[in-house]
Amino acid sequence: MSLSGLAQFIVGFLLGVFVLTGTGAAVAYFFLSRLSDAPPKPVYSEENSSEEKSPAQNTSNTEPEPKPEPEPEPEPEPEPEPKPKTIKDRFGEQAYEASVNWPSGLSLRSNPNPSASRVGGVYYGDKLVVIGSSSDGNWQKVYVPESGQQAWVKAGNVEKIN
Repeated sequence: MSLSGLAQFIVGFLLGVFVLTGTGAAVAYFFLSRLSDAPPKPVYSEENSSEEKSPAQNTSNTEPEPKPEPEPEPEPEPEPEPKPKTIKDRFGEQAYEASVNWPSGLSLRSNPNPSASRVGGVYYGDKLVVIGSSSDGNWQKVYVPESGQQAWVKAGNVEKIN
């Protein structure tokens, strides 16, 4: 094989690679650019009927009747805000504010035993009001201010705030 034959082979090979690469890139560009366009908005039969009716409505000679302006009502006098009841007033002398110190939060139970139905839950750090405790002292009755719910939690999982 001569030097000119080798040069022709290399040039032909490179030219073929460039042509195939260019063609592939052009086809890919064509299809990908078609995918990036938004499809045309579909026209539904309901839209066609409303478009036909709306010009007929606009050409009518009826003018909209002016609406009478309502008389402004006198502003009611603001009622004095009732003083918020304290925890002691609302739940008794034994009640106190506490926060949840169990890392994974607590389950609120309907009765003071572990098999009672779960009626909700509170997260770590949530504030509660401890209303009282069970006769054996293993459970505490709490009030959740965020939900207004009263339920039972296992004793020792809340920490007194005040």
